Amino acid sequence: MDNLQNEKNYGTLIVWAQSASEAIPIEGATVVVRLARENGESDLFRVLTTDESGLTVPIRIETPSPAESLSPGGKKPYSEISTEVTATGFYSVINTGIPIYPGITSIQPVRMIPIPTREDGTPFPPQTVIINEGQNLPKL
Repeated sequence: MDNLQNEKNYGTLIVWAQSASEAIPIEGATVVVRLARENGESDLFRVLTTDESGLTVPIRIETPSPAESLSPGGKKPYSEISTEVTATGFYSVINTGIPIYPGITSIQPVRMIPIPTREDGTPFPPQTVIINEGQNLPKL
């Protein structure tokens, strides 16, 4: 039996929450990571918090073996995840279709948008920004 077939493959993800065109890191943001399933649903994978630099700790995510994608009709060569980032005073941001490739460390930037306030000082209602990362991925 070939040991390479039983070997698991992993990619690494770091989420980077920031605002003002990368000038201000968002400390204490909550990051929810979900693994996409083939049927379109997702499973909760991790809940993380960003540090003073706006970064999460690196997390390893299992990916398909690159060998499985080499033949026609084979698996896609990456795993798909989504992230939801929330922080006080900012709109929530959901990124979907984020590819995680084996052996690669991916840094997912999340540009947080401050929630504006009205003239009387009350904030506008919280909203969520959804970004589909997988929309322009090449069809392999």
